[in-house]
Amino acid sequence: MSGKKRLGTNQITLARALSKFGVVSRKQAGEVIRRGSVSVNARKVLSPDQWVDPKSDKVTVDGKPLRQQKLVYLVLNKPPGVVTTRSDELGRKTVYDLLPDDSRWLFPVGRLDKDTSGLLLLTNDSRFGDKITSPLTKVPKMYAVAIDKRLRPDDRKLMESTFTLRDETLLRPAVVSVDKRNPLALNMTITEGKNRQIRRLCEELGYEVRSLCRLSIGPIRLGNLAEGEARPLTEKELSLIKSLLSLHSA
Repeated sequence: MSGKKRLGTNQITLARALSKFGVVSRKQAGEVIRRGSVSVNARKVLSPDQWVDPKSDKVTVDGKPLRQQKLVYLVLNKPPGVVTTRSDELGRKTVYDLLPDDSRWLFPVGRLDKDTSGLLLLTNDSRFGDKITSPLTKVPKMYAVAIDKRLRPDDRKLMESTFTLRDETLLRPAVVSVDKRNPLALNMTITEGKNRQIRRLCEELGYEVRSLCRLSIGPIRLGNLAEGEARPLTEKELSLIKSLLSLHSA
């Protein structure tokens, strides 16, 4: 069945269908399909690339018909030590252990590494998630960073310029401010989300990152949300972030 060719303009891949209907992210769709949870017209399908027409084909996930899911947008205050993944081979706590059972089909918008805490968005709106993580939209993300020694003025200038890491990874300029009461506490705002970006930048300049917490993504703020707790985005937050995404994609 996986070799079936596309027959019409209404057809999309099975993985995209699950993602488009808000059931899972595109990446998670592949996992769900390969484990045998999805059927098309009563036949189990194991290929994410199978062409389907959502209007005429009967697609089921765990025996339930594919329907457009209610779009959900959550903010989680991720504690340090928790991994941003659905399951962990080392048995570590994951962000899904902190969420209600009915949140199992949500996916994280980007990632926070195990030792980084703070604001993590989770949704079943794949288009929304893709726009936020796209390097083209340049959504600002602000972090509280604690380092082991005072930031030298020259190093701050380097952070606020286009910077090339030793492995040739190119980083966009960050915006950096130093807490007047605590010279070891920084606020850093970046407009991309490369792997361990702030940690790698600081380490390359000779600073140890003692703690790292994401405070905001665009107009969405962590605020006083307790560590390990989650809440829905407010209508105002959703409107503001969608306006920002529309502005950058125009």
